[in-house]
Amino acid sequence: NYEEQKSYEVNVLDYALEIAESGLDYLHLVDLSGAKIGQLVHSEIAENIANRTNLKLDFGGGINKEDDLIELIEKGINQVVIGSLAVKNPLLVNEWMEKYGSERFILALDTDGINIKVKGWQEDSGLNFDQVLSAFSEYDSLTILCTDIRRDGTGKGPSVELYKELIQRYPQHKFIASGGVESINDLFELRSISCYACVIGKALLDGKISLNELKNFNDGRV
Repeated sequence: NYEEQKSYEVNVLDYALEIAESGLDYLHLVDLSGAKIGQLVHSEIAENIANRTNLKLDFGGGINKEDDLIELIEKGINQVVIGSLAVKNPLLVNEWMEKYGSERFILALDTDGINIKVKGWQEDSGLNFDQVLSAFSEYDSLTILCTDIRRDGTGKGPSVELYKELIQRYPQHKFIASGGVESINDLFELRSISCYACVIGKALLDGKISLNELKNFNDGRV
């Protein structure tokens, strides 16, 4: 619900620099404005971060044409996150994967537990995971960012059972969990089911997880 968003008085570039200085490697960026209207809006922010840090960036929100993809690659984005377009026009996304390499992409499949949502969660695609992923069957190792929109921003913990089911059903793919994480214990639980990675946002900004804790977890020290 775009009318119920919570904003933080945090400068994006400054925070990215802090993340880089903490020793972490990856940064996930979502252009919510772009996702809502279906076109790139804030790609220059990603470019500034790429120029000022060594972070590996993935960026999503509003990517609809090949020029968008080329622009982001030229601005130093490591992986491009494709959500709505992968659902609505999988043939085009398949063509991009063949041309640029599937490793350049993260498929963002946001679910309400039944169907995949698109256009910043504003529309129900009417399709489930099996139906969407069947269009990408020729690829054996896709990176898939799955957000359970029932959990995102709630701090109620990740949908471990959902990710466990997806990992068992599609063992060839790499799943990134997103939504509900609020403690390091959540990360241990996701690690225990062989989840490839996890997006952490609100828990960091609310101080429930620190960058130092994440660095230690990533290095295997916790």
